[in-house]
Amino acid sequence: MIINFAVVLLFLAACTAPYISPAWFWPISFITLAFPFLLLILVIFLIGWLFFNYRYALLSLIAILLGWKSISAFVAFHMPSGNIPATTAESITVMSYNVSQFGLYRERDSKYTRQAMFALIKKQELDIACFQDYYTSEKKNDFNNREDISREMKLPYRFFSSDFNRDGMQHWGSIIYSRYPIIASDKVKMSDGPLSESLIYADVVKGDDTIRVVNMHLESYRFNEKDYKAIRKIKNQEDTGLIATKSIMQKMREAYIRRSQQADIVGGFIRQSPYPVIVCGDFNDTPASYTYFTIKGNLQDAFLQKGLGVGRTFSGLAPTLRIDYIFVSKDFKVNSFRRISSDLSDHYPVIANISLVGSGLTEVQVNK
Repeated sequence: MIINFAVVLLFLAACTAPYISPAWFWPISFITLAFPFLLLILVIFLIGWLFFNYRYALLSLIAILLGWKSISAFVAFHMPSGNIPATTAESITVMSYNVSQFGLYRERDSKYTRQAMFALIKKQELDIACFQDYYTSEKKNDFNNREDISREMKLPYRFFSSDFNRDGMQHWGSIIYSRYPIIASDKVKMSDGPLSESLIYADVVKGDDTIRVVNMHLESYRFNEKDYKAIRKIKNQEDTGLIATKSIMQKMREAYIRRSQQADIVGGFIRQSPYPVIVCGDFNDTPASYTYFTIKGNLQDAFLQKGLGVGRTFSGLAPTLRIDYIFVSKDFKVNSFRRISSDLSDHYPVIANISLVGSGLTEVQVNK
């Protein structure tokens, strides 16, 4: 019973994360990483007490009911239909994908990785594509991904953040591709510092409607190979990792604080949009986090609308990490959602097919 009570307290603490900015109290963010495991333990206690003493089961049941907002953001309950709905002239197919620089630093197979990624992306017949951790170059014998994707995927319109540059010819950042014309675009700095990235947006015109597409890559933990090696050792119980843990915890703390500040900027920007919005991005944070709820606001999470389970999108560290998202305004109907389990990047691409409810919802404002 004491263990059950302790788990309840930790679970309810994790459920307060959406309301508490890590910039004010960062330790709460660490508990959110354990949220799915705490939930599983509560369910086990609930079922177990039903057989031995049903009155004790009320403790877990009440905790689950109190934490339903966080649970409903973590788990989707829609059974897959088996068939991918056919796209129509009215619908829009959107992808969000952290492409890990198309395998730029894979010494032996970077060319293969890039070709395989291009083939995967092309197969989806996208209308809008939002890529994070994106690389392109104008150097001789290097990859001009910016031009090649536009040509090969038939996505002629684009906007690139170009946050980091080398010699004026190699570029890193986030990018939006569109099959539809872009009438306005810009980037918004989300934080200060030499390694900070930008939120980017593009206002695209489809028929008589204008839609704002937003793409972002929020602060990561900036773990290096040494950190990942230490994590693996700790995970395999090969090392207590006390020294390494201190460094890892410090990096996580700084990332939580910076992401919360970025989330405040992003959330405010989205809610000022004059158009229906499509929001894509690698948030580097889970659905139990302040980051997730602050950015989502009243938007629809495409995974929750049509997905099933926990929807893992990051292949490393833990089997429950959903950190890549597609959100849309309530002006849209979500027709389908897919996650492609591909090892070409450490992130899985996510794809949503959506439709504007009604037509002519927004007028094109070229002279805005």
